[in-house]
Amino acid sequence: MKRNIPLLLFLCILFQLNAQSQTANITGVVFDDATKENIELASIRILNAKDSTYVTGGVTASDGKFNVGVKQGNYIAHISFLGYVDQYFTVNTRNKTALGNIYLKEDGITLREAVVTAQAIEVKVMGDTVEYNADSYKVQESAVVEDLVKKLPGAEVDSDGKITVNGKEIKKILVDGKEFFSSDPKVASKNLPAQMVDKLQVLDRKSDMALMTGFDDGDEETVINLTIKKGMKEGLYGSGTAGAGSEDRYGLSGIVNYMRNESQFTLLGGINNTNNEGFTDNVGNSFRGTRGGGGMNFGGRYGLSKSTSGGFNFALNPSDKLKWGGNVRYGETNNDVQQSTFTQTYITDTITGLRKDQYEDRWNMGVNKSDNFSGDFRFEWSPDAVTKIIFSPNFQYGKNTNIQKSNYFTSLVNPTDTVNWGNSETYSEGTSKNLSGRLDISRELGKKGRVLSFSLSGGYNDLESDGANWSQTKYKVASGDSIGLRDQIYNLKNDGYNWRAYVSYVEPIGNNNFLQLTYSYRKSHTENDRNTFKNDGLGNYTEVDASATKKLENDFTNQEIRANFKAVREKYDYTIGLALQPSKMESVTSTPKETKPTSNNVFNYAPIAQFNYRWSRQKNLRINYDGSTSQPSATQLSDIRDESDPLNITTGNPNLKPSFSNRFRVRFQNFNPQQGSMMGLFGNLNFTLNDIVTKTIVSENGAKENTYDNINGNWNAFLRMMINKPLSNRKFSINSGTGGSYQQSNGYTNGAKNAASTFNISENLGIRYRSDFGAYSNQKMANNIDLSLRGNFGYNNTVNSLESLKEMNLNTFDYGGSFETTLQLYFGLTFSTDIRYTTNSGYANGYKLNEWLWNASISQQLFKAKNGTLKFSVNDILKQREKIVSQPNVSSRSYVQSTYNTLPSYFMVSFSYRFQSFKGGAKQSDMDGGEGGGWRRGPGGPGGRGPGGPMM
Repeated sequence: MKRNIPLLLFLCILFQLNAQSQTANITGVVFDDATKENIELASIRILNAKDSTYVTGGVTASDGKFNVGVKQGNYIAHISFLGYVDQYFTVNTRNKTALGNIYLKEDGITLREAVVTAQAIEVKVMGDTVEYNADSYKVQESAVVEDLVKKLPGAEVDSDGKITVNGKEIKKILVDGKEFFSSDPKVASKNLPAQMVDKLQVLDRKSDMALMTGFDDGDEETVINLTIKKGMKEGLYGSGTAGAGSEDRYGLSGIVNYMRNESQFTLLGGINNTNNEGFTDNVGNSFRGTRGGGGMNFGGRYGLSKSTSGGFNFALNPSDKLKWGGNVRYGETNNDVQQSTFTQTYITDTITGLRKDQYEDRWNMGVNKSDNFSGDFRFEWSPDAVTKIIFSPNFQYGKNTNIQKSNYFTSLVNPTDTVNWGNSETYSEGTSKNLSGRLDISRELGKKGRVLSFSLSGGYNDLESDGANWSQTKYKVASGDSIGLRDQIYNLKNDGYNWRAYVSYVEPIGNNNFLQLTYSYRKSHTENDRNTFKNDGLGNYTEVDASATKKLENDFTNQEIRANFKAVREKYDYTIGLALQPSKMESVTSTPKETKPTSNNVFNYAPIAQFNYRWSRQKNLRINYDGSTSQPSATQLSDIRDESDPLNITTGNPNLKPSFSNRFRVRFQNFNPQQGSMMGLFGNLNFTLNDIVTKTIVSENGAKENTYDNINGNWNAFLRMMINKPLSNRKFSINSGTGGSYQQSNGYTNGAKNAASTFNISENLGIRYRSDFGAYSNQKMANNIDLSLRGNFGYNNTVNSLESLKEMNLNTFDYGGSFETTLQLYFGLTFSTDIRYTTNSGYANGYKLNEWLWNASISQQLFKAKNGTLKFSVNDILKQREKIVSQPNVSSRSYVQSTYNTLPSYFMVSFSYRFQSFKGGAKQSDMDGGEGGGWRRGPGGPGGRGPGGPMM
């Protein structure tokens, strides 16, 4: 037997060699004949030469190349791409398998008339960009971008309009690579028509300086780039919608967009009382923390809102060397909120170790009115091929008026164990002004990769507010009852300025290695001056209230010296670096009783490490680490007692140390073009040394004494996986978002240390079906349907280390599901409905959710051009959404839950009208995706070209 082993090995090797000699790879590269650009995802079909039966196939990669393995023999290679003339090649693999460059010519008839049943790929990966095909997600004719985003796998839109994709907040929305109302993504998401969008691309965009130098500067932001449908890039488009309904609901909005030769102009506006704020209330946000009252929340998700907004955006490319653009916008919002809050403050007796928790019930009502006027501009000039100059000025002006009334009741375990109770009223009105700008200059110095860059930025802010506080609080303590009365007016001024100078030099070293040296100097000055006067008993407010009068002046200077090294290879690149950061802070706190200076000199360091690996354009891995030091604020360091709120008294800690945060992030993305499937993995790990936390001790009368302290051991981790996969016929697709997180939160409970460990796991699973049906023989008119069924589950577990808090450990569950469908009939009738169910368990009594939300609408296209739409919609058909219940805020110190008033059930009738005039006579169907609304296999799908990414 042993003698036969060599013979067997020889036969195996011979068989393998013979098998390999019987296979071949048919290769080639596909181009557009007119533009000579690579065509991605062109269809490659290999047919048997004898009977043209299908043997195998594939699609072209991002560079237009294909490589298909076959057995030796005679074949026909069929190369196709929607809108192009098919090409056929006879292949004898024994003679030739390389087809070389293949140029496809456009087929005008196919472009105009062909309707196919295969569906475009929903999601794909192109390098650092995740691209969604807009036509894969059917929405109403009057839908805006926000309605489209809500349907995307991994994307979430909260009730304030904030967009997150795979856990990362969207900071800006671009249109064809150009900024659109740059500092406020809500303007685009709530106003731009979804029908204009061809592709929606999500990417991490580097700052202008990072693009100039080639080194990441930490200012990266996640953005959405909307690519506009090809037929709409040269001409005028506009739409307007007006609606009225029950419960006195109304809405009016309009937009006009003009695009020509890479230039864009957009004018938009709207008014409604349906809680649909078309902008971010930056002015209202700037006044938070400056008012008294019961800590009320205002914004789109709370209460009832009326809003008015308008804006103008433009982007001009007068030459290859100059680009400039910007926007101005105005927004007014009036928010009426009723809030009920339950707070359980964990208290452990520091002597006996026993629990004596404090319970507070608070009822608030308030009105917040804000007026916002702002502008952002950008000028980009390239005087020659090696120089770039970018200047970005911004301004904001606003007014805010706020009124609040509160009733509160605080007790111990039993309601009869009353600690304090009372009521309060507050009023404030003020103005806010901000002005800022940034200048970036970069120039290559002869050698490729050698770059010298400068940056100068700065800003000025001024906030002034006048207000009044009145409260009456009754305290019940062992020594006897007492009454605390506060009747005061105040004037508040917050102003400051800041500026920063930065220089960077990049030197290439060897083969694709680069060294960067940077230096920056930052200076800021802030003043917070609050003058408070109390009632002298005669109705005069002339006596200074020393407990609520304080002025804080702060100067902060920071320098940074950084060295980074970057290596770039074919498949990967990495960056390592270290920064040294000496800083100095000087502050002066003044009250009518005393004046105290505070200073703090610190030497910090900030390391970074980045690694990127690219298997292909569709498959990549990214790992980042950065560390940074955070200084305690002047308020946290000042040991002057702040008694402006008698129930929340704060004293700083001058012995605080700076905290140091370590952040790890990982991202893996893989797109399979043959299957049209996409998988993404996103994670982060953060831990902080000397974390600064609030330390609270509750007194006998229920008042809280707050200070600050350093603590170690705080960390958190997050992992999320997203999968989107079409089934074999592409009419069905499944998507899944699985997430898990863990947080270790160390803090103080009435002065005693407690570690709260919180574990969370969630799953969001959905299946979609979309198809044409009932098509006529000419394939120009078809009905189509889009169905989506989703289910979600969440589990949260919180464990406390203090023995007295063990019974407060939480196990909560959140469940839900949704069903959405859009049915479009060929004669222009559209029916849409969504049903959502939400429930939970494990929460405090009174916060149990068992809610069905059902919305529905029916619309009919009007006129010969189908540019009018009459729509009837009903919000909350079952009338179950009578309040918004916030999820609990669980920490080592308290448990908080709140309810708010919200919109009642209502119906609305609306009319929308669209008009357009495009170069080449593009029609309404160019927006709808085909005659009668039928889906086409559009750009980016199998047989469709994917865009090259956003213009930057």
